[in-house]
Amino acid sequence: MSYFKYLVFFLFIIFSPNIKAQNINAFYFEVNTAHNFAVAEKLDSAIATYENAFKKVDYVHIIHLKKMVKLARLNQDEERMERYSQQIIKQSKGTNTQLKDIIDSLIVLDQKMRKRSWKHRNEFKFYAKCNKDENCDKQSKKYLKSKLVVDDWCKVDSSNTHFLLNLFKQFGFIGEELIGLDGYNNLRVILLHFDQDTSNIILEPVLKKALNEGKIRPIDFSTIMDRHLGGKFTIQKYWTLPHVSKTKFPFSEADIPKIIKLRESIGIYGSKLRQEYKKGNWILRIQVK
Repeated sequence: MSYFKYLVFFLFIIFSPNIKAQNINAFYFEVNTAHNFAVAEKLDSAIATYENAFKKVDYVHIIHLKKMVKLARLNQDEERMERYSQQIIKQSKGTNTQLKDIIDSLIVLDQKMRKRSWKHRNEFKFYAKCNKDENCDKQSKKYLKSKLVVDDWCKVDSSNTHFLLNLFKQFGFIGEELIGLDGYNNLRVILLHFDQDTSNIILEPVLKKALNEGKIRPIDFSTIMDRHLGGKFTIQKYWTLPHVSKTKFPFSEADIPKIIKLRESIGIYGSKLRQEYKKGNWILRIQVK
């Protein structure tokens, strides 16, 4: 191989992931443009823009295909309605039933712990309250009992996610293409519940790669990142996780354009953000298309 060809090959290897990430970001920009056309009732333009966007990615998430079916119905386009409806049915099944079954079993464990937390809600409340009180006896039977319940819950959530991370090492990120829409949504919930990752040290590199490959939607990436940043809903990076707080959220009106631009850098376009004070609480208002 000549030096020139070697250099071209080397540069291709280095920059090809970035090129793919740029194409995916361009996809979401066009999807937002198509959405705006649809809102303006410019159906032909919306359909054409969606289909042009679809050409930029290897896999189109079902949420976008459903929008195409809706547009085709409004435009009385039977051919497109049928084509995209069939594509939705096919993609809903995923391509790996074994992985889907695994995710289904993990979400059962996840939700079992949620039901248990409701049953033991008093222990959860006491545990949280006691941890904030320096004078609370951390050696009391009541505290130790509540801690046991909370620890058990955290262990299940942590075990579920670490099991997923091992699967990711074998199969790459397990997105909608492999396990269908329901499986993808269940996986997203499990990752949201991984409270051990309070600074995104574990999940961010994995999910950033998945984002650049188009395997996770930007809004799902950002909410998972915001969920675990510092372990507090009042400390977020993209501010895409709704929350109610007694204190004002740490961003001003002047910061909002910067936050919107940060969102756009990962493919979230046409979003809005504000916080308002109502009945003694600060409410985080998030609008994402």
